[in-house]
Amino acid sequence: MRYGIIADVHGNLEALLSVLDALSGRMDRIICLGDIIGYGPNPNECCDLIKRHDIKSVAGNHEKAALGEMPIEWFNPAAACAIRWTQAELTEPNREFIKGLPLTMEFGDFAAVHGGLVSPLEEYLENIFTAVPTFNLMRTRYLFVGHTHRPLMLNYGDKKIINPGSVGQPRDGDPRAAYVTFNPESGEAILHRVDYDIQGVQEKMRKAELPAKLIERLRSGM
Repeated sequence: MRYGIIADVHGNLEALLSVLDALSGRMDRIICLGDIIGYGPNPNECCDLIKRHDIKSVAGNHEKAALGEMPIEWFNPAAACAIRWTQAELTEPNREFIKGLPLTMEFGDFAAVHGGLVSPLEEYLENIFTAVPTFNLMRTRYLFVGHTHRPLMLNYGDKKIINPGSVGQPRDGDPRAAYVTFNPESGEAILHRVDYDIQGVQEKMRKAELPAKLIERLRSGM
């Protein structure tokens, strides 16, 4: 089996379409690590694409916040504003869809979670020191995580944690959409970047009157 691993789409339809086009016909299955919605201007269209392509996804903190299952006050002002906008935009079928997303998933020798295994929705695994508690809870050899919007690969004994970066809101200084292809038989995980129409997304965000900070950071990837 060959897997495409994506994370943190954040309502960015153009970025998601570019990634899916790059993966088309090359992977046996695509896995999403949560935060399909939030920040971006197309939450419903992104949910619809995830469903249409039968992409298995875990829940992210933005899904839980949009459902009212996580306090919006925990988010910074720009994120909170985007969550309120997203709440108003979500269709009922997509509310039901994100309500059914699990916190974790396992696929043989690898697992998927949005944050980490200690705190699936809120944990930021940014280095080996923050990742050790999750490594200690791992039942699989590989674990894929999102949430930080930055690609990362960490080794701890014979275990590995991999973050594919963000499809829709990269924060590692590279504005291109990020994803990983993974072969569990060989353990090979390869990071990929793909261009998309950033300006088009920014224009849609301006029309929706989403926060300027969220619009501007798409160009810098920070």
